[in-house]
Amino acid sequence: MKMKKIIIAGLALLFSIPLLAQEESVELDTIYMLGRRKLIVEIRNISSASLRYRDAEKNEIIVLQRKQIQKVIFSNGRKEVFNKPVMMMVEEGNWKTVIVTDRKDDVTGLYELGEVNAKSSAGSRSAKSAKKSAVIRLQKKAAGLGGMIVLITKEESIGGFGEPPTYQVEGIAYGYEPPKKEETN
Repeated sequence: MKMKKIIIAGLALLFSIPLLAQEESVELDTIYMLGRRKLIVEIRNISSASLRYRDAEKNEIIVLQRKQIQKVIFSNGRKEVFNKPVMMMVEEGNWKTVIVTDRKDDVTGLYELGEVNAKSSAGSRSAKSAKKSAVIRLQKKAAGLGGMIVLITKEESIGGFGEPPTYQVEGIAYGYEPPKKEETN
């Protein structure tokens, strides 16, 4: 009888060892950014202003602002929408859709496409029309690069007191997709 208990205890110990050795598998969540990027991560915390997640590849905790996120699909299938998607059905190169901003937060998470600069047309009669002319030219140059947003880095108004007004503006064009690499032959 004692031998039977020892054998049963030994078998129980033998079968429990694989259970102790198993690693806990982590279910990953999917974050869809407003710029159409998708992140596969482990979400740690969601607050009223931000979302904290652990990047599976880099193994570090990263914080995102909720205003940058379109939606999250959790590993259990639950879906939470944070913001409406940015409309992307716009003609490529349409300068009228290019947004001009001076806030760095507006371009967080977007891809830098290049620097753009513009000067107002010579026929401007007021400072307001000179600025509008320069901004339109800047939007056209950004659209030519495939940009959707321009972050203004420098603005300068020249002229006045009898001189025709001119306006110069410089910025960096940003887009939702990385810049296309030029093919070399």
